[in-house]
Amino acid sequence: MKFFFLFLFSGLTLVLVPAAGFADQRMALVMGNSAYQRAPKLANATNDAGLLVETFKKAGFTVVEARNDLSAQDMRRTLRDFGAKARGADIAVIYYAGHGIEIDGNNYLVPVDAQLENDTDVYDETIGLDRVLVAIEPAKRLRLVILDACRDNPFAKNMKRTMASRAVARGLAKVEPSSPNTLVAFAAKAGLTALDGDGRNSPFAAALAHHLATPGLDLRKAFGYVRDEVLKATTNRQEPFIYGSLGGDDVVLAPAAAPPPAPAPVASTDASASRDYEFAERVGTVEAWDLYIAAHPGGFYTDLAKVQRNKLATATPRMAPVTAEPEPKKVQTSPVLPPQPEAAKPLAATKLAAAPATATPLALATPPAAETKSVAAVPASTCTTRSARRDNDAVGGPFIPVSIKPNVEGASVRTIAVSPDGREIATAGDDGVIRLWDASSFRQTRVLKGHAGAVYALDYWTDSSLLASAGWDGKVKVWDLGSGGRSLTFDAGAKQFAVAFAPEPSLKYLASAGEDGVVRIWNLGTRELAKSKLDHPSGDPARAAVRSLSYAPSGSGEFVSAGYDGKIRFYRTSGAIEAKDANGRKALRVAYSPDGLRVVTAGSDAELGSAKIWDARSGNTRLLAGHRDYVVSASWSADSKRIVTGGGGRDKSVNLWDADSGRLLASFAGHQEDVEAVAFFPGGTRLISASEDKTIKVWDIAQRRMLLTAVGFGDDGYVSYTPEGCYAGSNGVENKLSIFTGSRYEPMSLEARKAMQEPAGFTSLLAR
Repeated sequence: MKFFFLFLFSGLTLVLVPAAGFADQRMALVMGNSAYQRAPKLANATNDAGLLVETFKKAGFTVVEARNDLSAQDMRRTLRDFGAKARGADIAVIYYAGHGIEIDGNNYLVPVDAQLENDTDVYDETIGLDRVLVAIEPAKRLRLVILDACRDNPFAKNMKRTMASRAVARGLAKVEPSSPNTLVAFAAKAGLTALDGDGRNSPFAAALAHHLATPGLDLRKAFGYVRDEVLKATTNRQEPFIYGSLGGDDVVLAPAAAPPPAPAPVASTDASASRDYEFAERVGTVEAWDLYIAAHPGGFYTDLAKVQRNKLATATPRMAPVTAEPEPKKVQTSPVLPPQPEAAKPLAATKLAAAPATATPLALATPPAAETKSVAAVPASTCTTRSARRDNDAVGGPFIPVSIKPNVEGASVRTIAVSPDGREIATAGDDGVIRLWDASSFRQTRVLKGHAGAVYALDYWTDSSLLASAGWDGKVKVWDLGSGGRSLTFDAGAKQFAVAFAPEPSLKYLASAGEDGVVRIWNLGTRELAKSKLDHPSGDPARAAVRSLSYAPSGSGEFVSAGYDGKIRFYRTSGAIEAKDANGRKALRVAYSPDGLRVVTAGSDAELGSAKIWDARSGNTRLLAGHRDYVVSASWSADSKRIVTGGGGRDKSVNLWDADSGRLLASFAGHQEDVEAVAFFPGGTRLISASEDKTIKVWDIAQRRMLLTAVGFGDDGYVSYTPEGCYAGSNGVENKLSIFTGSRYEPMSLEARKAMQEPAGFTSLLAR
């Protein structure tokens, strides 16, 4: 245990920022409006503002500006001045207490001199939330707006409507900040109102004062404590809510106190040394052995650890070459639509996650390449050789990385499927739309629409001609991709989380599972339910759901399922069901290796999450230790030698593992929310991931960097773009993009479009 805590402490020190790092970098603007001239006065608003001023000072903010009872002109001037100061800030925070209103889904802060006789007066007499966000946009690490303004609209009764269709709602509307590392905190959920309380301060302001200035406390956890306190104080009538997202590193408003000097290490008992030695051996890195030796300075196990450490340090470990495998045989199946009489069909080759090409061995022991500003280091493509210009002025001179921001409302992406022939990638998510992407250029080729709710699972048949999907509308669909997207539909009657074709000699069965804990086997020939079984029975309905299932690639009909009860269950050909405890809380993902010998699981334990490798027959396990929180997704390489996993919670990384040793080979960071799906890109030298942050990302394994990001939106709109500023998208996408010019995001000019557009897609970038 001593070694474990030392290991944990070492990891935490990487994300804690020393107190000196906060100097002159944290700025707060606090505004409180109480003395309204034509609306009910608010007793607590200025009191709450005063309390937050003290809170930010207690947290050690260098600049804390307090402004009360502001007119519209005063608010605009205050925001303008604060925005100018925030250009040099790492962290910029604006707190507002007062009246706020929502009209047509937009939020406005109400100055004390507002009259609002007509609904259109809001544009002249109030301050839009967008204007507040602009003031803090230049901040580097964190942009935070806290609105204690979720009250009933005091002008609603007397406000004249110029259009009957214009909605004037209570509370504030949900927001989706477009800038990264931006949070908007509401005192109450969108559409609901907050309570002022009976004391000097509102419950929300009091809770903020209790937790925001806690030294070393991550901001997300602080707001979690605020939520709990407000719910308790209001007997569950008011729930604060946070909109926006942050990256994986901890963000604190008050620096942690310097830790006391570490005591001199002492030799430990043989029992603890043995346990710690086993843990270090599982991790299998130089750093792990260094930590062990520091915790156990003497003894037999220490001598062994030094040998292991020196062996790793002097060697240059390389991954085994990714050898070419034969392309799966085409399975001549009867089209699902319309049905045909079944005929004898040849045996299909084992279904692979992707057909790999021969690749040069990857020297993953080398450190990741630093981000470069050199055009020469950017992958060769059309747009990166030009200069991006705005009007007649060059943006950044020679074309160096330019950040693109899509001004579109996408949807969280929940699942990825790579076609066995390696030509296509399918994604789907909360909008119920299935998007098909060309794997060579990452252009969106078409969309499939038919689900009325989120789609959580996709699976290709072995010849890539059929695609199965499972949705929250309770429907399971089989799409005939060669017929323009016709589909066969089964009704499961409950939210579906998982779907998989049975890899048997002929196309016959499809399995699905979902919220009710039932695994259903569908007969594609008769179009009926072949069999079903309550897979994960639980006294708690919330823990009955089956989250994932996977067929053994042998064609035997055996499969394994994973559920919210934390267990996986192997279904054997004998009819026996073998249950295994995979995760303490929830098992979120399970997948057979393409060779059928092992399965990987991912999920959530009582404290942290984990991914594990299981022997499919003996049940022996190996832990994949490296994620800092629960693990959402996992997938195998086509040769069964590597595994990719996706993290959630505080850990939003994409991790690559050696399946035999359990060693972490590489880690990729860039998603802002849970990584819902991961897979190996066709060819095996890239990874692809999808996230709740509404993006799909492709990563280069050897170079350890992100190649491109894609966002799908609307019926058939999409944009794919690189960190260097190249993009490809649907017609008219340029009008939905902004570019970062060095100080702020601005609309993309015609000259910038010409310089940054990638007419041929990303074929050269994604070449195998």
